[in-house]
Amino acid sequence: MQKPMIWLGALVLAVAVQAQDFTRTMTAEEQAAAGLEKLSPAELAKLKAAVERYKAGAVAVVEQQAERKVAAAEGKAKEAESRAANAAAAEPKKGPSWLSALITLKKAEEKPDGLEMIETRLAGSISTFRGKRSFALENGQVWQMTEADSYAGPTYERPVVKIRPGLMGVFWLQIPEAAVRVKVKPVKLE
Repeated sequence: MQKPMIWLGALVLAVAVQAQDFTRTMTAEEQAAAGLEKLSPAELAKLKAAVERYKAGAVAVVEQQAERKVAAAEGKAKEAESRAANAAAAEPKKGPSWLSALITLKKAEEKPDGLEMIETRLAGSISTFRGKRSFALENGQVWQMTEADSYAGPTYERPVVKIRPGLMGVFWLQIPEAAVRVKVKPVKLE
């Protein structure tokens, strides 16, 4: 749609430039200063023809520049579309976090012992942290904090971890030994 509009604009410009006699755009003082009144009608006609040839060449240059700009803009647009499509294809599809929470709740309800709470050990240690941390558990699950928090205290190796579902799909991860209690969301469930 944009390309035809540019061509139409260039065509209108070319017609306007070619149809206009350059001497009509000059004031009487400018014509006198340029010495146009000293020219014979034949000399003036030759000068006008030369100016018209020059203007036609200038219009061709403008058209070529417009074509190059249109081609460059189209190339950039296609490249941006391609990058966006590749980024969308490469990005893993995630469901909303509330959906993951519901699935986890359902899994907790389906346990044979009927416990709502998950109790296991941390796969590794807990030491000082700041921000949003992920917790890998020995049962293969990975949970990530939903809010930035911090812990400053001693390092504990493989402490007991308890995960309890709360209201509205919120989960609480508690490490009693380290006095840590944070909101988490499931990242990987096994």
